[in-house]
Parts: sequence; C-alpha cells; structure tokens
Amino acid sequence: MTRPAVYRGPMAGEQLLLDFAVILIAAEIGGSAFRRIRLPRAVGMLVAGIVLGPFTPGYSVHQPAVADLAVLGAVFLMFTTGLSFDIRGFRKLGAWPFLLAISGVAASFLGGLVLGLAFGWAFLPATFLGLILTSTSTTLSLKLLADSGYGAVRGADLITASILIDDIVALSLMTFVVGLASPSPLPPLYVLAGLLGVLGLAAFLVFVGSHALPPVLRATDSVSPSSVIMVALSFGLLISFAFAVLGLPPLVGAFFAGSIVASTEYGPRVSRHITPVAAVFMGVFFASIGFLINPWTIPGVLLLSFAATGVAAAAKFVPGLLILPRAAGVRAEAVWPLAAFLIPRAEISLIIAQYGVTIGVTGDLLPIAMAVMIGTAVLPTPIGEWAKRRAAAQEPAQTDPT
Repeated sequence: MTRPAVYRGPMAGEQLLLDFAVILIAAEIGGSAFRRIRLPRAVGMLVAGIVLGPFTPGYSVHQPAVADLAVLGAVFLMFTTGLSFDIRGFRKLGAWPFLLAISGVAASFLGGLVLGLAFGWAFLPATFLGLILTSTSTTLSLKLLADSGYGAVRGADLITASILIDDIVALSLMTFVVGLASPSPLPPLYVLAGLLGVLGLAAFLVFVGSHALPPVLRATDSVSPSSVIMVALSFGLLISFAFAVLGLPPLVGAFFAGSIVASTEYGPRVSRHITPVAAVFMGVFFASIGFLINPWTIPGVLLLSFAATGVAAAAKFVPGLLILPRAAGVRAEAVWPLAAFLIPRAEISLIIAQYGVTIGVTGDLLPIAMAVMIGTAVLPTPIGEWAKRRAAAQEPAQTDPT
C-alpha cells in the first residue's frame, strides 16, 4: 500500500509563482494608494517592495528568483518608452540635451563631493557620495513623466534625451573614478581612451541597427505578419545585452532599440502589443528596488541624508530651469515641472553605493543612497501640482480685459 504524497512546501518554480503574484498585488495596492494621495504610482510600488523585502517583518519574497523578472521588467519598460520617441527626433535637439545632462552631472558630483568634505569625510568617501548623486533614474523619471501628462508638452523630448545621456555620462564618470581608485589603477588616459572606445562602439551599434532593422521587419511582415512583434522585441533584448556587455546601462540600450522601432512603420503595432506586457512587469521592477532598502539604517545618517537630497535636487533642477526656456522655448508654466523630472535618483545610485560599501569605502553610503532615492522620487509630483495651480491662478488675470 503506497503512502499518500506529503506536501513539503513550494519548490523553486512554485515559489516564483507565489512571489510573482504577491508582488503584483502589493505593487498595485501601493501604486493605487499613492495615486489617491497625489503621489507617483511608481513610489507606491517601491514602498510595496520595502514592505516585502528582507528588512521588514512579515512575508518576504525569494529575491534571487525575482531579480531576473525585475531586469526583464525594466528592459520592457524602457523599450516601450522608446517606442513613443522616434530616434530621428534626437537630431532636431542639437547639443542642448548634452549641455543639460553634463551640467546636471557635474553639479551633482561636485555638490556631493563638497558636502562629504564639509561633513568631515575623507576624499575617497566624499567622491563616492558625489557619484551617488550624479545619475538621474531613467526608468523612474520617464515613468513619472509619462504618468504626469507632461510627456507631450514642448520640451519633454529634450528632457527625455537629457535623461538618457545623463545615465551614460554618470556611468562613464563612475567608471573613470573607480578605475583610478582601484588597488592597481590604470593611467587616466588609458581609462579615458577605453571609455571613449566603448561609447563609440555603442553609437556604431545604434547606427547599424537603425539601418538594418527596417528591411528585416519588412521581410518578416511579408512572410508572417504576427512575427514582427517577436523580431522587434528580440532586437530590443539584443541591443540591451550588447550595451550591458560594453559596460553601459542596458536600459539605455532598450530605449534606443524602442526608438529605432518607432522610426519604422511598424512602431504603432509593436507598441500596441508590447505595452500591456511591460505594464505587468513594471511593478516587479519598482518593487525590486524597494527590496534593497533597509529603512532602519536611515536614521543614523539623517542629517547628511537630508542635505544630500537637497543637493541632489538642486543640482539637476536649477540647470533645467536655466536651460529649458532657452533650448526649447518651453512655456513658463511647464518649465518647473519638466525640470523636476530630472531630480529622481534610483538604481544607479544604489549600485554605486553598494560597490563603495563592498570595497570598504564607508558603510554609510547605502543608507544615504536609500534616503536620497526616496526623497527625490517624491519631489516631482508636488512641484508639478504647484505649477498647475500657479498657472490656473494666473490665467484669469491674463484674460481679464480690465
């Protein structure tokens, strides 16, 4: 007589199903709750990740199994964002996105460096504090921009291009500084030459892809129209992988791939099919960032965290206020909210902080990066709401004939 099977708990695959369901539900609840109090859905999803993370009591997800889904979600999100931005539009923007990105990165890095020195930190830890503040969060900022209603106003394309360039510039600066700070540093010219070579290869990759993809999609459409979606998505994943191999942000590669697809006649069709899939994985990505945050470590560096958040916000916001009116002729009421979308920091800041802790720079980097990420993620929405109220209050006065 055989004994009945005894259930011994979920195996890895079963656990992933449970974790995925819990994350989707928690992210949706968090996002909806934050939307009701006029805060970004993405921040609510991030808070849901903190609740489900290993540093808070209660149910904790099995992070290694979810990490791959989070990466896939981020790539999908950036690919669909790129689908709404024709890559040919970059040529019309001129040098303004580069100026905005470089000025924001430089101000953030120098501001963080000076702040660290002012708080008595040694030069290397202060340098890493500056690095933490450099990179605007591509995924979070573009998601907030899309949800805000400002994504279609004049100047939004400049903000989008600047954020993408910002990510590459910030990561290049990090590579340069880390290369010099390593136990066996290379000469600065060697590090710089390597960076320029990698950036050149990435640009060549995008150029070739933009010319090779359209005929491939047309040939695919003539044989099997339903396969166009798969070919376009595969192209996005391959470009993301190539950027990662080159040491550049794979999310930027996904965006460029999406914008290349958008420049073809198949852009609307691909967007219509891929966007719902990206929406499912988006909650997983933002929740996965929350998994990394230990809220109990932030009070120990509260004063420096407040100061770093202020520096991070001002270093991106002020260049936006100065450059947007001159570069794109943005209306006065849209300048403030558009500039505010340059403020959020997230994934790159945490990666830099984690690396600094790993090589023994200082253990305070991670809680500061966490606090800066939370503080800067919340700021764009109230700034945008204030700008709308201010514009509405001024409108009757401008139209009043008396």
